[in-house]
Amino acid sequence: MSRMNSVLHPTRRQFLTRSVTQSVTALAGLSVVPRIVQGMAVHDAVIPNSSAARRTTPNRWLPDSPPDAQFRALALLAMDVAKQAGADFADMRIGVQRECAARDARIALGYGIRAQVGGTWSFEHGTVLTPDAVAASARAAVAGARTASRINAQIDWSGHDPFAAVPVVTGEWHVPIEIDPFSVPFDDFYRMEHLVREPIRRLGILVDIVGEIRWTQETRVFASSEGSLVTQTFTRGGPDFRVVAELRSGNNVSFHFERRDIQSLGFESLLRTDFAERILSIAEEAIRWRELPERSFDDVGRFPVVFDGSAFAAIVGKSLNFALDGDRLSGSEFDASGRSFLQPFAAHPVQPPPEVSSLLTVTSDRAIPSSTAAHWDDDGVVTTPCTLVEKGVVVDFHTTRETAPVFRPWYEQRSRAPQLHGRSLAPTPASLPMASGGEVRVSPAASASEADLYRDMAHGFLIKGADVTTTSGLSTGLLVPPFIVEIVKGKPAARLGGLRLAFVTNAVLNRGLIALGDASTVGTSVVSTSKGMPWQRMTNPVSAPAASCKEVDIFR
Repeated sequence: MSRMNSVLHPTRRQFLTRSVTQSVTALAGLSVVPRIVQGMAVHDAVIPNSSAARRTTPNRWLPDSPPDAQFRALALLAMDVAKQAGADFADMRIGVQRECAARDARIALGYGIRAQVGGTWSFEHGTVLTPDAVAASARAAVAGARTASRINAQIDWSGHDPFAAVPVVTGEWHVPIEIDPFSVPFDDFYRMEHLVREPIRRLGILVDIVGEIRWTQETRVFASSEGSLVTQTFTRGGPDFRVVAELRSGNNVSFHFERRDIQSLGFESLLRTDFAERILSIAEEAIRWRELPERSFDDVGRFPVVFDGSAFAAIVGKSLNFALDGDRLSGSEFDASGRSFLQPFAAHPVQPPPEVSSLLTVTSDRAIPSSTAAHWDDDGVVTTPCTLVEKGVVVDFHTTRETAPVFRPWYEQRSRAPQLHGRSLAPTPASLPMASGGEVRVSPAASASEADLYRDMAHGFLIKGADVTTTSGLSTGLLVPPFIVEIVKGKPAARLGGLRLAFVTNAVLNRGLIALGDASTVGTSVVSTSKGMPWQRMTNPVSAPAASCKEVDIFR
């Protein structure tokens, strides 16, 4: 009877050994030696450049992902080992990422384990999905936390507060899709890319289009020593194309047609019938700006400026969005990504904390179709929408279970409990979870087109998109647009190249902000920062309307 039970109901270790053998056998069919990227073991598939290969699907060239049950069993094993080793708290993220485009496909596997002992935590990651390797990583995480805790005791530092208490969660969730992109022949990827490019070819040599169609699919399991166990499947991707109009100066006018960074969807998204119309509209806009006369501009100084939606979104994303980051505000990022110009904990600040304009209401969400869409975050917290800034007043932050206790006095002063909205994010299952804003949105005005914002401008500038960098404290920044439109008597007069803009965050987002555009002016920018030690790249999409500012410094 015992022998029969062991066959019908294998132990967790027996099940894992069997599953791991099957997974390793499948991965052995890939033709390229794996490489490590963000803690994940990445296996690349080489797809022949032939008509026969293009008739196959990405699934043909990628092995089956390990079963979800294997990930869950490994995660439960890690939690058991961590508790037996003496962890006060532990959690784990483990999973597989698959990626495909018209010309390549790859699969990546890995996991990360976080453990806390005596108020101090440690983190271990790995790529070998065997019971022994996972158990060894769990013990190492606990041992690292215990060693750090002893060192902290010797210097009389009590360590971090316990993580914020949250309900135990279990279940499964996936991004709802109709057509799995990994089951679509590569030929269809090529056809859809041709469909995107064809309207541009009819316009001649004035404009071009560059980019590709690409998808990522990920299964991620989260488990905690408190009993949480959830499985999520994310599908993100689509077309990522830029319409480019070459200028006589050698620069170009560049507009994004789609950004795969900001979509959680399946291949069915490419079957929309308005593809050609939308890309033609963007191409015509690019040509219109291209036809403006070019001239040099030497009268640098302070001028009124209108930022289009994507440029203003980049400014908000690289300043206010990051300033609301609980990791920065709690001090854990002082020697990494930096500080925040907000001072919510300062009882008697040297200077009054900067405020933002009453025109600004900023919200955050992780709902579909955002690329950040998830039901639970990487702390096992249910994701919910929240308001961060309401008519210029900061009312919430990007917090995680680790940082929420630091904000307790701030919330209590406002008769509120510390808020958690599911903003913990690990870029990969093998990465350390940190605060991220989800999809951040600035609410537009009721009615004001982009042209309305500069209609009464005697002499100023319109900024169409830009790369933005900010200082470590986020209080100042530099904006480099691909080109600037000079506005004279309320009308576009010329294109200017080679100029940059310096801004003070408090001026652009507070006293210098005059007006916002309506919903027709909203643009999106995907902003990124490097956090932690070692650094890991964190990104999130930000959308905002066009904005009119009183004065911005323009220089060469």
